[in-house]
Amino acid sequence: MTLHLKKIKAALMGSQLRSLSMRRRLIIYLTSILLFFALLLFMLLFLFGLIDPVNSKIDMNLTSQLENSVNDIERQTNGQAAYAVAMSRQLTAAIRDDLTASGITFDELRNDPDALMSIQRSLYDIVSDGMLRVPCSGAFCILNTTVNDTLPDKSYQGVYLKFANLYAENTLQNDICLFRGFSSIARENNINLYSTWQLEAQAGVFPELDALMTEDCGRISEAYLLTPVYQLPDSWETVRLLCIPVVDARGATIGICGFEISSLYFKLSYKVVEPEQSHIFCALLDRDTDSYVGQISGNQSGYFPSMNGAFSVEPDQEWTIFRSKDENVEFIGKMQDVTLGKSDHVVAVMLPAEDYQALVKTAQRKIAVVLFALAAAILLVSLWGSKKYVAPILEALDWIKGRTGTEAEHPNVLEIGDLFDFLEQQDQKYETALDALYQEKLEIKSRLDRLQNELMQVNREYESAQEDISRLSYSRTQEIDPADFQFFLDGISKFTPTEDKIFALYLDGKSAKEIIAILGISENTLKFHNKNIYNKLGVSSRKQLLRYATLMKKQEEEKPS
Repeated sequence: MTLHLKKIKAALMGSQLRSLSMRRRLIIYLTSILLFFALLLFMLLFLFGLIDPVNSKIDMNLTSQLENSVNDIERQTNGQAAYAVAMSRQLTAAIRDDLTASGITFDELRNDPDALMSIQRSLYDIVSDGMLRVPCSGAFCILNTTVNDTLPDKSYQGVYLKFANLYAENTLQNDICLFRGFSSIARENNINLYSTWQLEAQAGVFPELDALMTEDCGRISEAYLLTPVYQLPDSWETVRLLCIPVVDARGATIGICGFEISSLYFKLSYKVVEPEQSHIFCALLDRDTDSYVGQISGNQSGYFPSMNGAFSVEPDQEWTIFRSKDENVEFIGKMQDVTLGKSDHVVAVMLPAEDYQALVKTAQRKIAVVLFALAAAILLVSLWGSKKYVAPILEALDWIKGRTGTEAEHPNVLEIGDLFDFLEQQDQKYETALDALYQEKLEIKSRLDRLQNELMQVNREYESAQEDISRLSYSRTQEIDPADFQFFLDGISKFTPTEDKIFALYLDGKSAKEIIAILGISENTLKFHNKNIYNKLGVSSRKQLLRYATLMKKQEEEKPS
């Protein structure tokens, strides 16, 4: 066997190409196989919708856009409110100075066109300056007074300015026109009248404005509100107003000032930025009876949804489903409640459902192609690894079995040589161990022969001793008093169970130490039982006891069976 192993090893080690070890080959092969099946599992989960990276990406983008939109709207609205507070204080001072110069009170302005004209001249510069400083589509100061309170419809006197022809969020180059106020104010300031100009603002158009006119405002900085979206009278425009009270020296509300944010301006100013989903837009909505109404924006890519801001809302597991009421177009998105001043609103970000479906299909196709390409590549790597690393191992095993190959041509596997080194070492150990065992067997056999001879000699000596004991027993019989011996025999029946056990052990030739160990008793206990045994048997020593016991055994053996 040793020679055979040496030949195999010599043939195997003939090649010096000791490449990768079997462990590394196996790791490479198994890794490629595991990657293939892991990728296959991922593809199945993806196809069945259990893993959806597309929705996760869209959800992340919608969440990010919603957070950005909320922050932008809150920041810009708070900035507008701060300017409105400053403008309210300026207007209060200007009205007070003008009334003082005219020697009249605010209540005396009613039905006094000349006094109201003077007041509007003072208001115009403040309103127009605030309009140029603040991002808005218009600015106003509406006073709780009128030039003619005999008309059936209540109205308010004041100055309401608007930008004309908005085309961008930057209003520096836009013309200013007068929407409400005396037409002479427009001529004096060389501006045009709005296409639907009227002298006064009608009451009831903005219910929140009417309520604020008569409300005790307290601190002006805490009294601003952002109205819902309303359509301007005799106009196609929809706007919402950011309103701040204008108060007199006593703190009573005498009017409202603030800024206009038209739906067009909102669309131009609040632009979401998301290049991957270019049709995402945001909306500032207000809850209506069965829907949401508000203003919608566009985005940096130039996309603007062609619809108004009226939506019905349907909750969904992942997102909120929005449907525009005018065109029944569906959108998916997210919404968040926000409080702007004293009013509650909803900020929403949306994506057209058609765009969402197109994005999902496109992404699924891309992911499927990439996964298929990766799976094919990993499969090719697995096949290459099988041919490169696993096939040589199988060839080596076949070669070892003698199926293929010769001593000159053998597979190049590192561990096979190490295996034969190990087998050769083990073979040498086994042969050495077998030789040692054979020598030990011979020695044991020799010892057994000697022990057998010694046993035969011991048996012969034992038989001779038995004969001597018999002769001694006979001679001792002649020396024992029959009455004492009979007393000995009668005393045996008087033994207790423990004394009977000790007596039997004495007859078996056990020593005192052995009896103590066998019965688990103390030395004093044994002495106590020995005294009782001697008294009952009428003996004075163990020697005498054994002599009588030997005679008893002799008589028992001589009795006929």
